[in-house]
Amino acid sequence: MSLDVSHMQELRNIDLEARVEIARKVGRILARESDGSEHEDALELAQLLVEDAAVSVREALAKELRACNFLPGDLVSHLVQDIDRVSMPFLVASQAIDDSFLEDIVRSCGSAQQEAIAQRNNLSEAVSFAISDVGTFGAVTSLVANDTAAMSARSHKRVVERFPEERSLMEKLSERADLPAEVVERIIFKVSKRYGEYLSEKFGLATDYASYLVSMANRQVFSRTLEMAPLSEIHNYLRQLNDIGSLTSDVLLNYLQNGNVRLFTMALSVRLDRPYNAVEAKLGQGDKKIVARLLEAAGFSKSVIGVLLIAYERLVRGH
Repeated sequence: MSLDVSHMQELRNIDLEARVEIARKVGRILARESDGSEHEDALELAQLLVEDAAVSVREALAKELRACNFLPGDLVSHLVQDIDRVSMPFLVASQAIDDSFLEDIVRSCGSAQQEAIAQRNNLSEAVSFAISDVGTFGAVTSLVANDTAAMSARSHKRVVERFPEERSLMEKLSERADLPAEVVERIIFKVSKRYGEYLSEKFGLATDYASYLVSMANRQVFSRTLEMAPLSEIHNYLRQLNDIGSLTSDVLLNYLQNGNVRLFTMALSVRLDRPYNAVEAKLGQGDKKIVARLLEAAGFSKSVIGVLLIAYERLVRGH
C-alpha cells in the first residue's frame, strides 16, 4: 500500500491487517536512516500509527523501530509510555533512547520499565548507577546479571548498601568481571563459603581461604566495616570462620582491643551456639565471673580466658 501522506486521514478506515502491514513498512523505512520525502512521509505516518487503537499495530511499529538509531523525542515517549507488550521490547533494544532519557525513566517509572532497561546491551555507567541507586530489587538483579552493563565502583557500593542481606544478589555481584577489589571486603562476609573462596582466589587474596579470613578478621578496617553490618551478616561471616576452625581467641581479643562489642558478642554466641540476644544479656550484667564462665564454655583455656578478661575489663571501663 502507498505511504502517500495524503491518505493518512484514511488510516482509521483501513482494516486491521492492512494497518499492521503499513506499520511494518513505516518502521522499516525509518530504520534505513535515509533522507527524502519517503522518510518524511513515513515519519508522519509513524506519528499517527503510534496512537492507533489496535495494540497489534503499535506493537508492529515498535518492533521495527527498535532498529532506528534516531527518532523524535515525542515518538519515543509515546512508545515508552505504551502498555508493556509494546514498550518493554522497545525499551530493551531501542538505540534511539539516549542515556539522559533512560536515567529519567529509571528514576520516574515503575519496576517493569526499570527491569527492561537493566537488560539492555552495553548499558552505560551512568544508567547502571541510576538503577543501582533507585531500582527495585528485580531491576538491580537484572543489572548485576547483565555482563555487558558498565558498573563502576560506585554502582557496586550502592548495591551493597541497599541490599546487604540479599545473599543471592551479593553472590551474583561477586561473579562480575568488573568487581573492584575495594568492594570485596564489604561483601565477603555476606556470601556463602563457596563464594568467599571464589573471591579469595579471584583476587589472589591468599592461597588458603582460612588464612585469608583470619587476616581479614585481624584488620581494623575490615572489623569496622563488619561491625556496622546487620547482625545476620555478622553471624554468617563468623559462623563460616568458626566452621573452618579460625574463630580463635586471637580474633576475639582483636575485637575487644578495637572496641568491636557486637563482633565479640556474636563471636561468643557462635562459639557457644547460643542466640545473640541471650549472650548479650549475659554480658550486659557486667559480672566478670559470668564472662569467665561463657569463655570457658566456649572452649578456651584458663590462661586464654585471663587475657580475654583483662581486655574485656578495659573495654568496659572505657565505655
